[in-house]
Amino acid sequence: MNRPNRIALVVHDLAKSAGVGTVARFLHDVIGQSDWFEADLISLAHGSDDRASVRLRNPATWTRGVQVQTETNDGVAYEHVGAVGAEIEYCRYQPRSVLTERLRGYDLVQIVAGTPAWAHVTRPLDIPVALQVATLAREERSWVLDGRWRPKALWRQAMVRLTDRLDHSALRHVDAAFVENQWMHDHLAAYMPPEDVIFAPPGVDTEQFMPGPPPSEGDHILSVGRFEDPRKNVTLLFEAYAALRNQSESVPHLVLAGRTAPTDAAWAQAEALGIRDAVTFGADVSMDELARLYRTAALYVVPSDEEGLGLTILEAMASGRPVVSTACGGPSTTVLDGETGRLVPVGDAEALAGAMADVIGDPERADAMGRRGRERAEEHFSMEATGQRFLDTYAQLLDDSSS
Repeated sequence: MNRPNRIALVVHDLAKSAGVGTVARFLHDVIGQSDWFEADLISLAHGSDDRASVRLRNPATWTRGVQVQTETNDGVAYEHVGAVGAEIEYCRYQPRSVLTERLRGYDLVQIVAGTPAWAHVTRPLDIPVALQVATLAREERSWVLDGRWRPKALWRQAMVRLTDRLDHSALRHVDAAFVENQWMHDHLAAYMPPEDVIFAPPGVDTEQFMPGPPPSEGDHILSVGRFEDPRKNVTLLFEAYAALRNQSESVPHLVLAGRTAPTDAAWAQAEALGIRDAVTFGADVSMDELARLYRTAALYVVPSDEEGLGLTILEAMASGRPVVSTACGGPSTTVLDGETGRLVPVGDAEALAGAMADVIGDPERADAMGRRGRERAEEHFSMEATGQRFLDTYAQLLDDSSS
């Protein structure tokens, strides 16, 4: 029997990257269940203080070179590879010899990244390269480009503009690109052969995330995310929730769960709006507790300015919850407006409040949306349904490279 083809799953800072890390672990599980492939996780430097990098502001690192450190994440061992000049974003996207030599030991490289620029690390390779990507730097950090003209802001704006160029030039080094939503599919298809751009969102565990009581019996409104991130726009959620409570005294309390809490300024806004006592936050809740929060919610809400996909939406749908979300990219692909939930314009607190009121105020419709969401999650976004698209593409890339 031939040996399984070896795949390197390359992801930026596996330990700290939430959505990207989840996708990488999903692919690691999918590949691990296959008889034809095996995968190793390789993590890349993602910040100016990266522990394995040569850092310009730390002379002690200049002579030691780029380090490779063996670590574990959720019980899975992986290698973390530093960069040269980690303080400069551009440098983190560049190849380094220690990484290149490792990647040459594989049959295929799968980059899992927030933006395409990370694919530049594969430039020296002559093996197939696949990219799984959520969005573009200019979309992910649009708030930076809208910032004030101060020295630090100008530097950040310059980095975003440079990364936007890298996002598009990196596509020349990619043999297949997996995307999570329709707008990203259409955008990348203008820069590489359309047949090489594949809609393949990561899957959700439909056995872990299961329906509970019908949404009409739910006792809270739920939102999950990294709430210190400006893109998640928790302040919009607070505005909408306050407006919702002004319409009715019987509104369920708001539960936030995630890796990071809202900022002090956001909490101050909640206090000023008179809703602070009706909002609770759970930090790093266990997976079992998260599943319980989903299946006992009246509805799930996403106030974001930008989402590549919105994995939490899939978890909510699998749990049989109606979803109310801004139409911020990925949700426009996953949520069927009027069937599995409601979509509203980005940044519109009044519309968000109105959509939540419509769902809560119509128990029969809320329950129907929850059932339809569960059906959609099982049919289109289960791990089995989505994972096979990746495996089929890997097989095709390897077949093409050997012919």
